[in-house]
Amino acid sequence: MLSIQRVLFPTDFSEGAKRAFPQAAYLSDWHDAELHILNVTGRHRHDYEDAKSHFPISDETLAEWLRRPSKSVSGSNWPDLEALPIVQKQVESSEPAERIVAYAEDEDIDLVVMGTHGRRGVDRMLFGSVTEEVVRRSPCPAFTVRTDADVTPGQAVRRVLAPVDFSDASEAAIQHAKEIAFTYGAEIDLLHVVEEPFYPSEYGLGPASFPTEEVLDNVEKQLGDLAREQIGYEHVMIEAQIGIPSSKILNYIEENEIDLVVIATHGRTGLDRVLLGSVAERVLRQSPKPVFVVKPDRKSLVPSSEAEAAATQT
Repeated sequence: MLSIQRVLFPTDFSEGAKRAFPQAAYLSDWHDAELHILNVTGRHRHDYEDAKSHFPISDETLAEWLRRPSKSVSGSNWPDLEALPIVQKQVESSEPAERIVAYAEDEDIDLVVMGTHGRRGVDRMLFGSVTEEVVRRSPCPAFTVRTDADVTPGQAVRRVLAPVDFSDASEAAIQHAKEIAFTYGAEIDLLHVVEEPFYPSEYGLGPASFPTEEVLDNVEKQLGDLAREQIGYEHVMIEAQIGIPSSKILNYIEENEIDLVVIATHGRTGLDRVLLGSVAERVLRQSPKPVFVVKPDRKSLVPSSEAEAAATQT
């Protein structure tokens, strides 16, 4: 089981935030963790007075958010809010991402659960995204939920996808995926995407030859070894594909009824991130399903004994 003592749920009262609340409450309840609810507002915001008047958030409002977006799910699947230790804090700032990250650091938060609008294109490049900024800078893993999420956590997670690139970062993601699958009673899919070599025409080399079947066979063998050594139970699917990693991952989510993606990011910032992009960030923006982002250089939620055992095996 993941080691989670404090979950942070930042909210701006938007629909996207409300859709993320059931996951925050469910994970807090399952792990007997404190649920911290944070609202960052300011006098520059058009809804400043409304935000001030509706905070702390009432039990009735939280109960309404918990039942979103499906009201047909049995009440037994919902966490008991009365039994859940909840801490609410409202702060004023014109830099919401900075304040959320600072709160996570100050309160030793283990997991941040946020909604995302899934913006893409020019508006995202110009204005950025609070969620993406928090994911990049957070001292702990982040769990993001798209605005159009249409299922509640008690019925949602049956298959967990962990994209693998055989780096230390992806091995950390596999360990978190294993523990998350245990939490939800889910199966795990391990996917590796082989990028086909491409040379510009200026090189004068023509199309690059590529031993497709041989490479895929070798990769799937390595994935099988990885599944056996690091996960060690039979409910694991493995697959190797050829193409652009982010596109293949997104297609796999759609085609295989994936409910949750666990992916690692190197947390790049600055000009190199803008120019080069990031597989994890594209998946974060465009995945129709929730995304759990692991940062190997930050806090791990895998109990140390299990992490050490995995390191010994690899």
